[in-house]
Amino acid sequence: MKIMKRDLILEKLIAEQRKVIESLQQSVNQYKSASDMDEESTHDPEDFSQQSQAKDMQLRFEKMLGEADENLSFLMNEKESSHHMIEKGSVIETDKNFLFVGISVPVFEVNGKEVISFSDNAPIFEGFKGKKIGDSVKIGDHSYKIQSVG
Repeated sequence: MKIMKRDLILEKLIAEQRKVIESLQQSVNQYKSASDMDEESTHDPEDFSQQSQAKDMQLRFEKMLGEADENLSFLMNEKESSHHMIEKGSVIETDKNFLFVGISVPVFEVNGKEVISFSDNAPIFEGFKGKKIGDSVKIGDHSYKIQSVG
């Protein structure tokens, strides 16, 4: 695979991951301010309940944000890597699309082909794991011929 395609796909994945992080950070901030009510002016038990729910949501979003930051670090480190068989971090070009193994972000296009990304924990990964250029993979009703791995 041309290194340029891999680099371009990784740059787009990084941009998408940064959007995810920004959105999660906004959610954390929103729930943080909702959970930081002034307790002196809060006397209604329902206010305390909502404050507790907001704190729970803040903690959930902080956990998701931590995972998103880890995914961004993974992508940044992948810029220096290349792969010869399909494993976490591989960019795969098939006759139909590009695939990226490692994280999941919304589908986007590069060179007129969709780029679909998925986690190495996703069931679809098992069909591709360890495959090489020239191999075919059947997923559901679709068959994919692997043209390059990088």
